[in-house]
Amino acid sequence: SAKAAEYRHGDRKGCLKRTRGAILSAIELWARDSDKPPVYWLNGLAGTGKSTIAQTIAERIFADGKLGASFFCSRDFEDRRDLKFIFPTVAVQLARNYPEFRSIFVPLVQSDPEIAHESLCNQMDKLIVRPLKQSG
Repeated sequence: SAKAAEYRHGDRKGCLKRTRGAILSAIELWARDSDKPPVYWLNGLAGTGKSTIAQTIAERIFADGKLGASFFCSRDFEDRRDLKFIFPTVAVQLARNYPEFRSIFVPLVQSDPEIAHESLCNQMDKLIVRPLKQSG
């Protein structure tokens, strides 16, 4: 897994108080609504504040006890700019935070340690989707 990819690592800063209110509110509403799609796609040009917004949301959702995992990409670190690290890193965080997930994840990785080298689609299915379905 990638080191220091979680929102709590590094020196990323969140949004300044009383800024980005509309987008932060929209994302928080999405996060609370189980009928919404499971992925919120935040996009924009480089330097427009996507990481700052994501940092703020991660801090808030963590404070509410609802953040299972996070991954912040970075061009400056090899393991955080390589897509092959995203799903293993998220899975390790989920295993650390949720015992039921861990009880499925650990034997899976022990029996097939090469999962992290498979295609991204296989990684997502085997490391995230299946253990979540089985634990949930």
